[in-house]
Amino acid sequence: MSTNDNRFLRIMGGASTHCTLLSAAYADSTWNKIYCALNIFEKFCSNTGRNSRFPIDGVSLSAFIEWATFVKGNSPATITAYLSHLRLIHKLRNVNTSGCDSFLCKTQIRGAENLQFYKRNETFVKKVMTIPLLKILGHSLAKTNWCSHSKLVLWATYTVAFFGSFRPCELLCKNDSSFNIHESLLWSDIKFMDDDSVQIKIKIPKNRKKGGDYVSLFPFPSHGCCPVRALKELKMHTEDVAEMSPVFKFANGKNLTKSKLNCFISEHLTPHIGEEAKFYSAKSFRAALPSALAATPHFANDANIKRWGRWNSNAFEKYTRLSHK
Repeated sequence: MSTNDNRFLRIMGGASTHCTLLSAAYADSTWNKIYCALNIFEKFCSNTGRNSRFPIDGVSLSAFIEWATFVKGNSPATITAYLSHLRLIHKLRNVNTSGCDSFLCKTQIRGAENLQFYKRNETFVKKVMTIPLLKILGHSLAKTNWCSHSKLVLWATYTVAFFGSFRPCELLCKNDSSFNIHESLLWSDIKFMDDDSVQIKIKIPKNRKKGGDYVSLFPFPSHGCCPVRALKELKMHTEDVAEMSPVFKFANGKNLTKSKLNCFISEHLTPHIGEEAKFYSAKSFRAALPSALAATPHFANDANIKRWGRWNSNAFEKYTRLSHK
């Protein structure tokens, strides 16, 4: 987040003498979530006629939880995230956080979680991408009337995301017309090795590892879904392969973004799997590799899966939920 961004000043409650260092303390995506929590709370205050000044007292936060649950229909997890970010705003503004630690608020969240058990509505859970679906995406893409370069951009994104177990933010630009050289995946971050593998550098991984992180991709000749071949063909057909240029950029100069990718996934899967397509998005690729590995225990154990997915904890276990038959 740039230091002159109005969002940052709103979060801080006005001008800050330490804005440069403070804004660098969290990633842009984190500042966006904090800003979203502030907006939601201010909307609640506007709708209910309450005062939105900080520090927020426990009574107001209690009413906010009630409003978010029954008026907005937010899940307990979402409301908990809002409260966490509102508490962080208190700390950033150096004001009392006692209202955020109210036992009443914690109990309300627990009640909201219990109520979820009685809901009969189907839980909307993103599903895991599979090799068969990856092939369907490729066939659907091949049938479009797009130019060759645009097809290669999307196909390379699909295969690299699948076999690298990437998060969307690690591959794609946030804006279709601009990019951040310190965050976006550029051609300078991709190294084609002598053994026909590809090494991709993630400059700012989720764990904030110093020096970034590296992901190696290897040839996968089966099923026509090789990420190495896709990247090589994309580079060969890209007219402007500048070192400081985004990798997944269309011929018209527009960058591929997460929202665009989600639209393409839905568009290409819907004709084949119907309404089920809504359960797939760019996030579905993150779980693809660990889920496939978990389905073949003779190929990989938990330690392998954890390493391939770049997890520091056992969080990988929630991704290994798919049975490949």
